[in-house]
Amino acid sequence: SATREYFQKVMDSKLIIDQSYQACLGLLRLASLYPDRIEAACQRGLKGHRFNYMVIKNILDNKMDMLEKDDRSTVGYTIPLHRNIRGADEYK
Repeated sequence: SATREYFQKVMDSKLIIDQSYQACLGLLRLASLYPDRIEAACQRGLKGHRFNYMVIKNILDNKMDMLEKDDRSTVGYTIPLHRNIRGADEYK
């Protein structure tokens, strides 16, 4: 669903239909190269303000779509107790 929404935003962002068409062809090519990662890349791309081919290409090239999956697993992480770690009381 994020992929479809991203395609729609690309189509709406271009004034010239040929530019939209070329961008969508590039996105389809990326979708065929990275079928398992394109949805996560489009979800990340929708958080931005620019909607074009290069945004998704950069997300896929830099593996930023995989970072969000990793970030979800570290949400509940806490710093372990250790005698060398000072708390908030030390800085008052």
